Amino acid sequence: MATVAGSSFVDILIQSLMLDTGNQLFSINLRLLLAVLPYAPLVLTPKVPLLAIVLGRAISWRDRPFIDHTSPPRDGFTRTELPEPSLDWQVAQSAVEMDLELPEHMKPRRIAQLFIIAMYGAWPSNVIAFVRDPVSYIRGKSVTPIYAVDWEKVWTPGVLATRLEPLIRDFRLHPSLVVFTSTAELADEKRWERIDAAEFIARSQALSNSDQQGFTGAGLFEQDEQSAPPQVDSASANLGNRLAKENELLRLEAKFTSRVRRQYLYHIGRLHKTSLRLNNDEAEIHSFAGQIAELTAQLSQTRTEASQAQQKHVKWQGQLREKVASFREEKATWQTEAARIRAELSEARAMVKTQREELAEVKNERFKLQNRLTEAEPKIRHISDYETRMKQLTESQRLWDEDVQRCKNALQEAEAAKARVYELEQMLRASRQETIEQSQAIGVLERKIPAMHQVKAEELDKSSAPTTTAAPKDLDVYIALLEQAKQRTDELERENLQLCDNLSGAKQKTRFVDGEMDKSFMFGQ
Repeated sequence: MATVAGSSFVDILIQSLMLDTGNQLFSINLRLLLAVLPYAPLVLTPKVPLLAIVLGRAISWRDRPFIDHTSPPRDGFTRTELPEPSLDWQVAQSAVEMDLELPEHMKPRRIAQLFIIAMYGAWPSNVIAFVRDPVSYIRGKSVTPIYAVDWEKVWTPGVLATRLEPLIRDFRLHPSLVVFTSTAELADEKRWERIDAAEFIARSQALSNSDQQGFTGAGLFEQDEQSAPPQVDSASANLGNRLAKENELLRLEAKFTSRVRRQYLYHIGRLHKTSLRLNNDEAEIHSFAGQIAELTAQLSQTRTEASQAQQKHVKWQGQLREKVASFREEKATWQTEAARIRAELSEARAMVKTQREELAEVKNERFKLQNRLTEAEPKIRHISDYETRMKQLTESQRLWDEDVQRCKNALQEAEAAKARVYELEQMLRASRQETIEQSQAIGVLERKIPAMHQVKAEELDKSSAPTTTAAPKDLDVYIALLEQAKQRTDELERENLQLCDNLSGAKQKTRFVDGEMDKSFMFGQ
């Protein structure tokens, strides 16, 4: 069965349960799924959202048979939406089914109740989450759309919860509802590790609190070929064939009942073994309890001894801490003293090194002084000669300085004399030029006087008395100017002679100073 659950047959079976509208086909397919489910719950766990959709259809189909999509909607019937075109699924309709009397355990109420019990026993948190809000649950599990309409149009809000409530009202509380959420329930794989088909069926029936017989899929699945209804044309069906079919179905139901009885017996045997094991475990527990009491007494005594030892240890540890603290303080004192001694030793070594360097320098200086003294002994003997020579040289130096000073003074006087000579020469040139100009002016005036006398005489003869008085006045003016010019000329000549004398004296003085400088230079050298 586990191999069948892992094959593609289960995918096709679930897809038929979600899309086909044949009532007898849905009952048979649901019975096949119930036969597989107890043997492979771990394999079917990823397909739980699709099984929840099948559960929703089974809850509605239990009291309301399917009608085809082509039929008009009616009360008391369940209408299924068309499949998604991308699935390319041809729907098996109820209109083409033949009228066949199904056995009791495959009728809608019974088979739907068994499927609800199986789903509740396997994944109760997912069942409750689906019927509360199918659309949110399906979208939360990221289920690919299988119908041609949105999920909101597939189920009317609250209908599934209302229809499922009376069916599970008497069920016991499943532990998974307390421990897991819907997602955690699908993720937990450890709860299927030690559960076989018989135990799964027994637990599911125990949770349903039902007196009806349990279910299993082994007998039905093993007799798959025999239990399939023969394909008979409805026009040629007769009463014998119907009786044969009913006989076959009753035979299969009897086989199924015996198989379930054997599984219950097997499960009772396992429970008996478990009971024996539990009794043995209880005896072992009692012995363990006695051992635990003895060990507890030993443990209390050991704890008392340990506490006493710990107190001794704490006391001894305190003494050790005090000794260690005193040792640390003594060590710190020694380290401080050692550091001080090291510092003094380094200072003493530095001082010795410095004194050695100074001693070497003193020895070097002493050696140099001895050498200089040895070299200076011949010079010391001639100190008196050197002193006399030094006096002579000092006197010569003094005379030299005086001569140099006199030479500097003479040079300054010569420079001043030269400047004065140059100035006097300029004045002389200017006075000469002025004398020449005045002489020329006097000559011009002297040449004008006779002509003026003649003109004035002629004018005197022609002019009247007032005019004769004006002419002599002009003549007097010219004569006065002429006399002033002569006086100025005489003064300029005298000044010129004086400047010439001064110039000759300055030149003689300059030549004397130049001669003195030559003598001083020769004496000093």
